[in-house]
Amino acid sequence: MTEKTEINSSKNNELKGVLGSNKPAHHKKGKNYFLLSNEEYNKVFKSLSQKYPKLFIEDKVLIFKTEIHKDIFDAGDLVFSKSVIRKFLRLYTTKPQYKELHKENTSRYDLEGNEVGVVTKEDMESLKKQREEIKKTIAAKKLKKQELKNKNCKIENNHAHKDKKKTTQSNRNNDPKIKNLEGNQDNLRNIKSSNSIKPKLGLKA
Repeated sequence: MTEKTEINSSKNNELKGVLGSNKPAHHKKGKNYFLLSNEEYNKVFKSLSQKYPKLFIEDKVLIFKTEIHKDIFDAGDLVFSKSVIRKFLRLYTTKPQYKELHKENTSRYDLEGNEVGVVTKEDMESLKKQREEIKKTIAAKKLKKQELKNKNCKIENNHAHKDKKKTTQSNRNNDPKIKNLEGNQDNLRNIKSSNSIKPKLGLKA
């Protein structure tokens, strides 16, 4: 399996896809498109363990050789689609046991259970770097999501304020007491305006 596949498994874990023994995180809609249900995961595991009993072992975890998925595809006679197998492998590599074993100088194994190399220092450095990039990406997405949420809240508050203002104005226009008070004020202004116009006095001869 490629380092990229193992990195994707790390992303899965960051997104709360932490697994138990053979139990993957439940499928969620959205960006976690590669997740499988427990039932689907167990079916694939059972199929692969029957075909490759020395690699897929119920109570033992072995680190895959790089690009193990290509070996599975090349072997042919696939019970499941390539997409499903890729999803399974991504989930399998998020198992706590797998991650604990994935350290420098740990042996890698092929489909027949043979040792075919080890996890190198370069593998670990590359994995660490890409995990950090994944964390940054996740943090950026969370920040963007929060900013969008705040923006939507601001828009909703503005709409609510406008609606409240309209309702208050409507209630004011329909209130008879306010209408009478405004009418009296208008009459008072008219009276004052009328009294302010005084006749001019003529001069006596």
